[in-house]
Formats: sequence, C-alpha cells, structure tokens
Amino acid sequence: MTDSQTFESLIDELGGMGKFQWCVALCIVSSQFTMGWSMLQMSFASMVPDYTCIIGEGGNDTTFNDTLNVCDVNGTKCSRYLFRGSVQTVTSEWALLCDYKWVKATVTSIQMAGVFLGALVAGQLSDLYGRKKALYAFVVEHIVFNLIAAFSTSWIMFAVMRFFIGIGIGAVVVVVFPFSMEFLPLKWRPLLSILPSWTLGVAFFSAAALLLKNWSYLHIACAICSIPSAATFFFVPESIRWLAVHGRIQEAEAVCGRIARLNGKPLPSKTCHILEEIERNEKEQRKNGRQYSYIDIFRGWKMVRVSLSLFCFWFTMSTIFYGISFGVSSLSGNMYLNIFLLAIIELPLQTLTILFNNKIGRRWSSLAFFGSSAFISLGCILAQLYASDESRGAWINGLSLTEKMLIGAAWSCVMTWGSELYPTVTRNLGYSFSNVGARVGGIVSPFIINLEKDTITRSYTIMTVILAVSTFLMCFVPETKDTLLKDSLDKTSEADPTVTKDDEKPQELKVINDVGSNGHLDKKAPQELTKF
Repeated sequence: MTDSQTFESLIDELGGMGKFQWCVALCIVSSQFTMGWSMLQMSFASMVPDYTCIIGEGGNDTTFNDTLNVCDVNGTKCSRYLFRGSVQTVTSEWALLCDYKWVKATVTSIQMAGVFLGALVAGQLSDLYGRKKALYAFVVEHIVFNLIAAFSTSWIMFAVMRFFIGIGIGAVVVVVFPFSMEFLPLKWRPLLSILPSWTLGVAFFSAAALLLKNWSYLHIACAICSIPSAATFFFVPESIRWLAVHGRIQEAEAVCGRIARLNGKPLPSKTCHILEEIERNEKEQRKNGRQYSYIDIFRGWKMVRVSLSLFCFWFTMSTIFYGISFGVSSLSGNMYLNIFLLAIIELPLQTLTILFNNKIGRRWSSLAFFGSSAFISLGCILAQLYASDESRGAWINGLSLTEKMLIGAAWSCVMTWGSELYPTVTRNLGYSFSNVGARVGGIVSPFIINLEKDTITRSYTIMTVILAVSTFLMCFVPETKDTLLKDSLDKTSEADPTVTKDDEKPQELKVINDVGSNGHLDKKAPQELTKF
C-alpha cells in the first residue's frame, strides 16, 4: 500500500468527513471571504462621481455648474473640482481626473503585482514554516494593511498599501485549498471548489459599498470582517501531513487524537506507524528523487506548444475577467447592482462545467466558451457603434455580464484541461507557469481594458483579438478526455503528455490524489483546482 493510500485510510478511520472536517474546512475557506472583497475594492475606489469644474484661485474662482465632468472650459484647465453627492472614492479624495486619471489604473496594476508576489512566495513559506502559520500570518497582514490604507494621506501611500494588501490576497488564496484538502477524505475534496466564499465576499462588498459609500470606511469594514477568520487560528490545527514530513510525529499524532475525539472515534492503533512511514518516504524521495525545473515543461516541440498555449489561455482569461470586474463602475446603471451581478453571474454555468467536461471533452468545452466570448466581445463593439443612445448601455451591460460568465466557466474547463496535459512530476510546474500568465494578465488589464466611454471600443477590440487567438491555438492542443495521466517524464510524455486508455494496462487505471509537502496537489483532480 502506498503512502497516499495509508494516509487516506487514516483520515477515513479518524471519522472521514466528520464534524471536525466540516468545521475546519469552513474555517479555512472562510478566510477567502474578505479576499474577494479586497480584490474588487478598486472597482468602487476608482469610480468617478459627477463633478463640476472650478477655474481660478482664492476668491476669484468660478464654478461652471453647467459643464459636468469636463477637464477644461473654453481651453482653460480646471484648477479644482467640486464633486457632487455623498460618495467618496479615491478619485474624489485626490482628484485623480484628467491629467491624473492614469493613477487609477496604476494603483490597480500595483495591487495585482502584489497578488502575483503573494502567490509566488506563499507556497514556499507554507512549506518551510507550516500551512497554518503561513495562512494566518497573511490574514493578519491583510487586516493590518487594510487599516493603514484607510488612513492614507496621498494616492502614493494608498498605492503602496494596495500592493501589500494584494500580497495578502495572493498568498491566502494559494494556501487555503492545499491546507484544507489535507484534512478531508479524497472523495470530499471537490466540496472545496464549490464553497462560494469568494463570490459571497464580492457580493457582500457590493452591499457594504452601497451602505458606506466611502473608500476609507470600506477598508476599515473589510479589516473588521476579517477578524473572525483570523480568530479561527485558535481552533484550526497544523496540517497532519506537514507535521509528519517534517518529523514532528508527536504533534501530528496529537492532532489525529483531537480529530478522532471530536468525531467520536477511537484513535487508530496504527496512527504513529503511518505518520512515521510518511516521514520515512519523504526523506527517501528527497534523497533519491530527481529535481524537476521549468525547463522540463518545454522538452519537445509538443510540450513547448502546450505550455505556451496554456500561458496564452490564462493570460486571456485573467485580462478579460479582471478588466470587466475592475471596469464595472464605468458600466451604465446602478454600480452596486452591477458589482453584485458580476459576482454571482458565474455560479449557474460553472456548476455545469463538470458535465460539459465529461460529455464533450475539455477542449471542445473550452473552445465553445472562448469562441462564444469572442462573439460577445464583437457584439459589444457593434452595440457601442450602432445601438441607439437609449439602448446602448443596456446592451453593453448585458453582454459584459454574459462574457464574464462565459470566461468564468472557461477558466474551470481550462484548469482541468491544463492540469491533465502534464505528467505528474511536472504538473505543479506547468500549473504554476500557466498561473504566471494569469498574474501578468491581471497586472496589465487595468491599462489595456478600460470600459470608459471613450475607450470601450478599443477595449472590446483587444478582447476579441486575444480571444480569437486563444481559440485558434486550442485547436492544436490535445484533448485529455478519456485519457490516463502520465506519472513520469519520458520520451513518450515529451511527445504527447497524455495516454489513451487503450495504451495502458488495466491495473494502472487508479490515480491517487494527494497533497504534497510543498503545499500543492501532486495529482490534481479537475474539480480540485481553483482560480483567483
């Protein structure tokens, strides 16, 4: 029996999906609630309230009430702006208009760079210091910098705070799923991908923005709402597997005892033996195992094509997903309702992606969603150019919501497809490389996707082009439906990473999903992957 099988049997004997597992899974995953809130914070903060132009200084200034939302009057630039209404955004706080309107996109991009860095370092830190310490350290970091951001005295200070908030977001999302999976039985791990903590966080943010209408108060509220998830530190234990592979057998056994007690089960007599076996196997793997690098995902022309294509797919999805999300304040209608709809619009179709994947295949599902999104983008261009003034806003709103729904569904399909295109030994590397594409897309999206009136045609043209290119590339990436996953990187996998069922022996059909010591899935099942 393999190490993975013995650990799975131990989890089952400790109560399987018992009361303890439910509580721990909810505690850990709930930390994503305010991460979704924080990620979309800039969609409100960058909103431009109506304003009037003031020309002149001191007592000689002149307010032009009949010229709303302009940067100059008869060629004379506004010296100040008078904002209307009770909404206070970052834009109105520091007058980020006209010559300074580039600042909003820059701050959003800086935040996404922080997300990139947080995702990059979190896996390594969770491996070195433990899943629990890494997760809750970044939850606390997220709270602290939200509080500091609320009292920013300049947009530069605010941008720096958003960078550190982004680090917390990226790190928490990376650690949450591997950490929680290590407590759950194999068949229950897909549950984690359907717990809508992120979506609920974004939906709750839209309600908070409607009530508070102040960027500073929203940061304080986000920090306060994060405190309950930080408090679960005192209930959630360290990962059993992480403790075992680091030789802390007594602590791992104590955690097992606690799980058994809360689930009303006796502690299995073989617990200590299984934990010691995990430690022993880990030492052997580190001693004898080959170290794989990113070079290995580019061995052979077919793997080069696969890796670069997946990078392109993830870049496209992230650019459009975040471009629409951050540009929601530029859409017509009620901004708060738009944020809420953008949050929940993905849920209905995402629940059907598993069915699509299994029935028509990963490639055809992805092709359908990407191709449909390309036509939707084209529809937005036509609506902007030819729709009447009365109906243009409604058309673009409806099409944008539909496009975000399709991209969300496509993301689920591509994650499944991409994870199956690499052999086990390079799967994490391939998945990480694809993720870099998503992070790059998130960083550049505020600059190339702008849904404001004067740039919306250009933005949807860019979306149409990158979607069309990705759809074309999908035709040259192999299907993985009804194929078995390769475990090792050999000449066969360099040529084609998948193997059909007819090419494998029956006894090799079983694939065990497990969570490796580095905090990532060693063999990712389709429904166990996440995006952010």
